[in-house]
Amino acid sequence: MILFVVICSLLIIGLLEALSRRDDVRRLHITCEPDMDLVAPDEILTLRYTVTNTSRFPVLYVSFGLQLSDAAQVREDADWTRCHVYKDFVGTRVDHRFYLLPGHRFTGRVRLSFRKRGAFDLGTCYVETGDLLGLWPVVRSQDLRKRIICTSRTCPAEDIRTVGGLLGDLSVRRFLHEDPTMVIGYHDYTGREPMKQISWTRTAASGRLTVRTWDHTVDRNVTVLVNMEATYPRISEQCLMLTRSVCEELEHQKIPYAVRSNGDLQSLREGLGRPHLFYILRKIGLSRLTGYRGFPSLVEECARYRRGGESYIVITPALSEAGQAALSRLQALSDLPLCMLYGEEKRA
Repeated sequence: MILFVVICSLLIIGLLEALSRRDDVRRLHITCEPDMDLVAPDEILTLRYTVTNTSRFPVLYVSFGLQLSDAAQVREDADWTRCHVYKDFVGTRVDHRFYLLPGHRFTGRVRLSFRKRGAFDLGTCYVETGDLLGLWPVVRSQDLRKRIICTSRTCPAEDIRTVGGLLGDLSVRRFLHEDPTMVIGYHDYTGREPMKQISWTRTAASGRLTVRTWDHTVDRNVTVLVNMEATYPRISEQCLMLTRSVCEELEHQKIPYAVRSNGDLQSLREGLGRPHLFYILRKIGLSRLTGYRGFPSLVEECARYRRGGESYIVITPALSEAGQAALSRLQALSDLPLCMLYGEEKRA
């Protein structure tokens, strides 16, 4: 009787072993998706992943892991980290072990952040399946093919306090030069216009907020000039931080703005709103601090494309004599005194 039980047990184990040696790793479908692809330093993003068993047979053992970029930091609680996060000479690894019935899926998520500016590949995922006795493991790996762009940090408010004076002058000048007796048209309310411009008769007729377009001789046209001539990397990083802070302040004040640079930050025509700011923050994150031409050439470009009522916010490292001469020419083009912001190496 005992021999019969032993033989039956061995037959069952042998059958399960034979079934478990199927190449099930090819029948596991893997998806990994971050909830954001543009973040700020230390901002938390969530990476969600799913492993689906598409075969008609159960997978008795699955080990799923993520080999993360060295720049990524896991931002989970201590208990979760202790169970699923491993660090070795290769880097940081997130690991799960489970089994999957036919048609079932495993879902998980890990929260991550990045400390510094740059573009980072999330890393690699791998999945391992094994037989019942652990004698014939099969491993498959693949790149996540997901890139996260981390933009720069913002500056302290006092670093851009001089911008407030320019914005105040712009608002006053626009108010003084508007001619409310000359209505040249109507358009939908965008949130930037003052309440006094709303035409209530047009609003009642159209069913949506409509504002008058008044004629005025000077508009609030602001161009942010970013000088990316070669300098110390920390100073260039400071210039990018100033650029982000200035653009976000202009967005907050609802003042349309253009960006021009002489480097890989490139240029962006005048605009306002989330897509406009998103493009700039993305370019800041991708920048390699590369300058393509000198500051005088950037000023000449401003002269070619100048419009009436143009004002400039200049973000730059310390300027040479040629740069100072170009600055004087730029002042002659500007409708208001230049707002100067200098990148300086911050002491720890």
